[in-house]
Amino acid sequence: MAQLHLKIVTPEKLLIDEEVSQVNASTKQGEIGILPNHANLMAKLEPGELIIKKNGKVESLVTGDGFLQVADNNLTVMTDLATYAGDIDERAVEEAKKRAEQALEQTLSDEEYAETLANLEKSLAQLRVKRRHRVR
Repeated sequence: MAQLHLKIVTPEKLLIDEEVSQVNASTKQGEIGILPNHANLMAKLEPGELIIKKNGKVESLVTGDGFLQVADNNLTVMTDLATYAGDIDERAVEEAKKRAEQALEQTLSDEEYAETLANLEKSLAQLRVKRRHRVR
């Protein structure tokens, strides 16, 4: 069975470097699914869920802003945030969300506003994914 080589890279580390059967990602154009032998593609990621299917199992990660590139059956995801759903500290993320919301109420420079808004979007994405994957 054909496989897709996935690499997920953050500024801190190479998180994943392995063969998978499918990846679903949140992009600016919407949710996309990538299978082996996908056409070459480059897309802008937005904060959201990245679903990886391999060996009949499904893993879920939260990603931040970044880019993905598919070329020659290789998928590279470059993002400023990549965290497994199970590793998200909901309380810490909730606190970060509140800090960002409070900061947005202040007078900020354009740069500070954009950075704070990006942090809020990442916090909201983490909360959505964590709450979706709670043990029932």
